[in-house]
Amino acid sequence: MELCLHQTQPSQENISFPLFCMLKRSFSYVLQRFGNRDSDPFIPSLGMSNKELEKMLSFFSISMDDSQGGSLGTYLECYEEHKMLVEFFLRYRNRQGDMSLWIAHLLATASLGENHLWQDMGLKNRDELGSVLRAFFFPLFEANKEDMRWKRFFYRKLCEEEGLFVCKAPNCKDCLDRPICYGPE
Repeated sequence: MELCLHQTQPSQENISFPLFCMLKRSFSYVLQRFGNRDSDPFIPSLGMSNKELEKMLSFFSISMDDSQGGSLGTYLECYEEHKMLVEFFLRYRNRQGDMSLWIAHLLATASLGENHLWQDMGLKNRDELGSVLRAFFFPLFEANKEDMRWKRFFYRKLCEEEGLFVCKAPNCKDCLDRPICYGPE
């Protein structure tokens, strides 16, 4: 059983204590996984400004190693994609405020990883990811009616918004890649 050592009930945006603990664990994991000099991709500070990063670290009582600098060139290679993902998530948030902004950066950063999104966020399973999406990005959560894997769903939705259709068949049910996009993770 994981213990979250935050002494008081979280106050910002009225999130539950279990959700607070899950997010704290995820932010800590993603900052370490994608924010150190050996990361691939390298996303310093989850792509947030220093001011936003400091507010988030303070809220979650997370300390960060100052020596996590990496290659700016590596970051610049994925900067536009990361920015596009953050903007995408912010369009679908159901709560305004700092928390949804921070989580948009968290999701965008983890979306650039190579594993399932819940794994790249340091979560225990896909259900935990669903809890985050349900609480902060409900329109996206609800739109994934066929339970497509989250990264694929996000990128597909982004492409559809841009008028680009990447499905190899007229619809997903006819596509040969269906087992890759749907099914157990």
